[in-house]
Amino acid sequence: MKHCALYTILIVTIFSCTASRENKVEIVRQDHMIPADDDLLIHIREMRSGTSEFAEPLIMVHGGGPGATSSFDLPVPGGSFAADLANMGLTIYMVNIRGWERSTLPPYDLSDSTLVVGSHEEAVEDIRQAVEWVLERENAKKALLFGWATGGHWVCSYATRYPENVSGIVSLNSLYGVNASWGLRKFFAAAEDSMKFNKTAFFRESAQENLTRTWTRTIPAENKQDWRDPKVEHAYREVSSGFGVDTTVMRVPGGYREESFHMSLGRKYWDARDIAVPVLIIRTELDFWSRPEDLMAIEKDLINSPNPVVLTLPGTHYVFLDRSERGRQKLIEEMIRFLRMESSLKK
Repeated sequence: MKHCALYTILIVTIFSCTASRENKVEIVRQDHMIPADDDLLIHIREMRSGTSEFAEPLIMVHGGGPGATSSFDLPVPGGSFAADLANMGLTIYMVNIRGWERSTLPPYDLSDSTLVVGSHEEAVEDIRQAVEWVLERENAKKALLFGWATGGHWVCSYATRYPENVSGIVSLNSLYGVNASWGLRKFFAAAEDSMKFNKTAFFRESAQENLTRTWTRTIPAENKQDWRDPKVEHAYREVSSGFGVDTTVMRVPGGYREESFHMSLGRKYWDARDIAVPVLIIRTELDFWSRPEDLMAIEKDLINSPNPVVLTLPGTHYVFLDRSERGRQKLIEEMIRFLRMESSLKK
């Protein structure tokens, strides 16, 4: 089904330094709200610099916490991972799944205790419609996909169903369906049964001041500023909570927690054996979400991917917001190396 943008908001043009170049490059941002099924509106932020080198656009999908622009395009120096990638020649589209940031939600029957708000099925459908819209807009046959944490789970699930639209995948710090120890399980398990998810709410609500607490705890330095710019941390908290009525609280669909709990116990919502496109799987050494066992299991299952790469890199769960020397630069280098192999470079 073809879509056109319902409306477009032009974002102020800014200047941003690349991760590896000294010269400043103009970055142009444009926000789109695209109509989707179920009367939804999906928010997509487009970003490009003056040097587009890749034939395929890169579609970036957030994780289960803050949305796409909150994660990948903070309005402070060192806070825009997307701008760094755009300056390397990529055309970027950041997609917000329904219920995140400006993307709308369908009506739900909240009396249904089995309801999963923000399920992987819903996310895959939103990604499908976003990819189709982007491909039409760019006159491209395929797209490159990037997913962080739960976003990696979502884009991989999408790729198992629509490989014809994908030229390559990068998944960062994502769970895979393998039964292994998971530090967060105790927070989500029912008191009477540790194998059962404790469903207390359909949405996740997090106070602004708590959004970087785990990030801070996992930084192995006494002076956290040596690892993370305090301006980036402040912007991450402030932007993430700025989309609801109460701008001191981030409210997002909570279904990803339920699915992640079950994945940590071995449930596969998708199987890496069904991935038929090149894939780069990355885990950072200090990640609290994914586990080393996820990398081992997915590497074993990637038998049909023509070019699977599995790496462990330095950095925290939020490596793309850490300082450059703390893993961010290495992440960008590995991503660009992989994407250059899998994308047709423009002449």
